[in-house]
Amino acid sequence: MLILAGVVLYILPSVLHGNPPIDDAAATLEYVSDASGWRAAHLVNILAVVLWVIALAFLRTLPGLPGPLSRATGSVWAVAAGVFGVYFGIHAIGLSTAADQYLSGAVDRAAVVERTEALLLVLGSTAFVAQALLGLAVALTGLLLARAETGGRVFGIIGAVIGLGWIVGAVAINFAVIVPFTVLAWAWLTVLGVCLCMNRLPFRAGLPAR
Repeated sequence: MLILAGVVLYILPSVLHGNPPIDDAAATLEYVSDASGWRAAHLVNILAVVLWVIALAFLRTLPGLPGPLSRATGSVWAVAAGVFGVYFGIHAIGLSTAADQYLSGAVDRAAVVERTEALLLVLGSTAFVAQALLGLAVALTGLLLARAETGGRVFGIIGAVIGLGWIVGAVAINFAVIVPFTVLAWAWLTVLGVCLCMNRLPFRAGLPAR
């Protein structure tokens, strides 16, 4: 249920986020001010990744998982959630606060635009690192399931390939590659979540009784 909730809470805010005109700080501020629920949507995005981290903690209790790889996967998920939290936290609080200041007129608009340009530079620097780490986390999760005694090897390999594709897109700084692999990751996690709700892993019979 945590995996499925994370998928839903990741998708909906991502749709609301849209494509801000990041090449123009003033236009970005106006875009953010016009976007209803901007702050809440991005905080929900962070919550989605945190739910995946918690879900993996439960997943790691399944029998037959390789210990070192399991711990490494958990660590990468934790780091990815931290970087993603900073990335979307700046979206949620930094940009929305700047937009409020820009529209209120209480602060010099030129100064607000200058600060926003700095924020956009920081966002640009962290965006692809966050995406690469999420891709790595998905890839390791797939590898973990592929090597598990109770896991589905084919399903795990598919997840690993999807995660690697996400990483390639992030390293290439190309959202045209990141977006399709992100959608595939959502689908893969959804299948995993549904199967776990049925007390089994994909392509496997029921899990051992606990």
